[in-house]
Amino acid sequence: MTTYTKTWRNYLWLAWFTLQVPIITLIDGYDHLFPKALSQPGGPLHPLALFRKDYIATYNDPIVQWSPDTPRGHDSWMGLFLYIEFAFTLPVVLYAVYRLGFSHRNKGTSGADELLFLVYGFETAFTTLVCFHDVFYWDSSVYSADLKNTFKYNFFGPWIVMPTLIFIDMATRIMSRIRVADAALAGKKVQ
Repeated sequence: MTTYTKTWRNYLWLAWFTLQVPIITLIDGYDHLFPKALSQPGGPLHPLALFRKDYIATYNDPIVQWSPDTPRGHDSWMGLFLYIEFAFTLPVVLYAVYRLGFSHRNKGTSGADELLFLVYGFETAFTTLVCFHDVFYWDSSVYSADLKNTFKYNFFGPWIVMPTLIFIDMATRIMSRIRVADAALAGKKVQ
């Protein structure tokens, strides 16, 4: 019989996962998921194209500007990270929003959910940590210390902290399940 963990933290994770959906699809996936025609004037994604253009003009973010044709830097790992984001992270995020917010049998998280969210937490924190670390190597003549700090602490920091907290929460839940199973097994051996 499956047991479920229902806690106030599930609502916090639901908010986090819900925030991820537009960021993954509209920001990270902008150049990779949608046809260019949707971004032309009059197209449904044109406002997003204007936002992206303004963001790049303001921050000159090399990660957002990455493409397979990028002549230097990031090409060794950025493409892989995008594949991971679209093939693993996006489906997990969509499932999490459904499971934590819209499932008719929302009783909490099952052990399988917790294991999936634990892997999500590790993967998201780790790949974001690589981006965070990369900022230290950006050209100081192009990126001021203040701009680098904006990237590190405002843009990447939350994507390290929140998934790490999800990882810790899920690991704690899984360990709790293991302790209960171990105790039940030990009780059977005594009989």
